[in-house]
Amino acid sequence: RTAEVTLGGVSTDDVSSKTMEAKACPGLFFIGEVLDVSGHLGGFNFQWAWSSGYTAGQFA
Repeated sequence: RTAEVTLGGVSTDDVSSKTMEAKACPGLFFIGEVLDVSGHLGGFNFQWAWSSGYTAGQFA
């Protein structure tokens, strides 16, 4: 009956999927909803935020 989508943000092509670090600016990390990633509602955005944050934290 309802839908919510947020699009836009930093392109995933510009960020390393292994470290979440910006390819053009070493030392700059992007996580969560600041990236151009969309998914289903129901906690998936929380999982993405936690997972990408954890990944970036391993390399920051």
